[in-house]
Amino acid sequence: MYRILFTKSIQLVCLAFFLFPISSFSQHDSLAVKDTSAINDSVTVDYYDMTIEQLQQLKAVGVSSELEQLINSLIGVASIKPLSGRESPSIISLITEEEIKKSGARDLIDVLSLIPGFDFGVDVEGVVGLGMRGNWAHEGKILLLLDGQEMNENLFGTTQFGNHFAIDQIKKIEIIRGPGSAIYGGYAEYGVINIITKNGKDINGISLSGTYGQMQGDYGRRNVNLSLGKKFGEFQISGSLFLGQGNRSDQDFTDFYDSTYNMAGNSKLDPTNINVGLSYKGLSARFILDNYYTTTGDGYDVVKTPSQQVFNSTFAEIKYAFKLGEKFTITPRVNYKQQTPWKTLADSVTDEYYKIVDRYTGNVTMSYTINRKINIIFGGEVYSDFAKDMVDSSFFANGEKQVNYLNTAAFAQSVVKLRLINIILGARFDNHSEYGHAFVPRLGLTKRIDNFHFKLLYSNAFRAPSIENINLVDSTGIKPENTSVAELELGYEIRRNSIITINFFDISTKNTIAYYYDDSTETDAYHNIGQTGSRGVELEYKFKDKWGFINLNYAFYTVAGKEKIADYEVPENKSVLLAFPSHKLNLSAGFNVTKHFSINPSISFRGERYGYTSVDTAGYGVIEKFDPLVLANIFLRYEDLFIKGLDLGFGVYDLFDQRVKYIQPYNSYHAPLPGPSREFIVKLSYTLKAKKE
Repeated sequence: MYRILFTKSIQLVCLAFFLFPISSFSQHDSLAVKDTSAINDSVTVDYYDMTIEQLQQLKAVGVSSELEQLINSLIGVASIKPLSGRESPSIISLITEEEIKKSGARDLIDVLSLIPGFDFGVDVEGVVGLGMRGNWAHEGKILLLLDGQEMNENLFGTTQFGNHFAIDQIKKIEIIRGPGSAIYGGYAEYGVINIITKNGKDINGISLSGTYGQMQGDYGRRNVNLSLGKKFGEFQISGSLFLGQGNRSDQDFTDFYDSTYNMAGNSKLDPTNINVGLSYKGLSARFILDNYYTTTGDGYDVVKTPSQQVFNSTFAEIKYAFKLGEKFTITPRVNYKQQTPWKTLADSVTDEYYKIVDRYTGNVTMSYTINRKINIIFGGEVYSDFAKDMVDSSFFANGEKQVNYLNTAAFAQSVVKLRLINIILGARFDNHSEYGHAFVPRLGLTKRIDNFHFKLLYSNAFRAPSIENINLVDSTGIKPENTSVAELELGYEIRRNSIITINFFDISTKNTIAYYYDDSTETDAYHNIGQTGSRGVELEYKFKDKWGFINLNYAFYTVAGKEKIADYEVPENKSVLLAFPSHKLNLSAGFNVTKHFSINPSISFRGERYGYTSVDTAGYGVIEKFDPLVLANIFLRYEDLFIKGLDLGFGVYDLFDQRVKYIQPYNSYHAPLPGPSREFIVKLSYTLKAKKE
């Protein structure tokens, strides 16, 4: 009763704010300081992108002690947002270039597996996707951004992981471990992963790297990355090429009916990625080509002859920030996105699938800094989706070869920075031509007081039905999935080089969009059904000094007392959901043995998991309990080997040869998909820096 009243009150307050915005704050927008003369009470400062010299000058004029910690690289909690990570209205993780390099991470699976709340499961046809805080989040529930481009494919909303994205190009990764729909819309229901690659200034020359990995039965990956970039006055240009070949596993996959195939050479993960960025003053442009070719033999539920599957995408963006004085900025942005995801040729098990989808997006964001304590952002967005079925015998549900939809959105957010508390209030309203509207408010109360900080957050979020959700809907129709999330974070800076945080969360999702197979019509279908969610706690400790760093975190979730959907639950254990462990403990560290040589271990403990593995004599799925796992890795890195800029790394992943299996987080008769055996990695890179101007 009280929860309902609280939720309705928040929605009414946010609706009034949305219609009559007084003051707001942007998670997107910040005004970078180009020199210290621009620093005054009316300017929002982007500390993370400032030089050490600028930060030292700021320190001299009385900037907070948190900046002093940043200058000394003691705590890496900062972001491109105007509020620090300790005061921003989200539970945030920041992964730096240094941490990625020293870890020797093979791909994003390695990086994200060490973040609290994240885990991975198998969908169908060899595709591995994300889970979040115990919930399956693969289809349109976690937004992945690469240099501002929405990487989720628009037919189902999914993102494919495994030797896909170029690790060596990353400058930093910002993660919102919680709802982001009030800012980013219908793909950000449970979280946001924002990957930022190196720009022209960061590269300042040319960089070439290669990675080779060897599993016990086949190669794991063989990738090459080339990056070039330079800054000429106020003009920057960068370009990167990533080419690779990989294998998901070298093990045997066995389906529910005891049919088997060996995945060595039959589980290919081959990426081709081109990323070009340009910027001049307030004008910037981005072009990304992302082609991802996979080979799969696991099908939807049974073993089939291994065949190729294609995920091809093209992205383009142009935007310009008009600064009308020191306080007001208008930023129009235009995006184009074309994709052909899940493209598959017909075989004895799978029908041919080939659909092209285009999305055209226009966005205008306005930011007004009233004074040093109040900032407002508001704007609008419109996107149009066009999808075409390229298979002669296949049509959309409307009986046509193509469909098109229009979505319009308006948003507004505000922050008021008071002496005792920061008040963040915002909302977003979306209206879709097919499934109707969604309104998501959010409220955040945050503050850093000396060494202590707290965040009290409440957000609504939604998952927008994707094109194929609409196309494959059953007779009940389909509408947006709705989620409410309450979060509390407490943090304490123990010393200048260490910090501990703890956060509590409660997630409730209604009108869940769920997939099922209709036996009567022998077709795939989607519908809204029931409620799901989780609650739990995440604990983090970070330490950094001249000799290296230590990151330790623990995550726990439970669904006890929560409503559940039958296809997600574990009948014999009412406190967990399929595929994801309720307990997870991660430790990663980097030890600088010498100026050039470092030893970087990581270890991840995952508690027991549950998954369907076979069928009984009556044809019903049988659930198996999987023992806890201890996944240990070690990476040795030597910088400036023989000559400056030449770096060599060697690593061993899955030291104890645990051979993790990716479990399907819903009951759809897909057996667990084997991951790689123990893998040995060699990384070699060379960077040639240009002379500074």
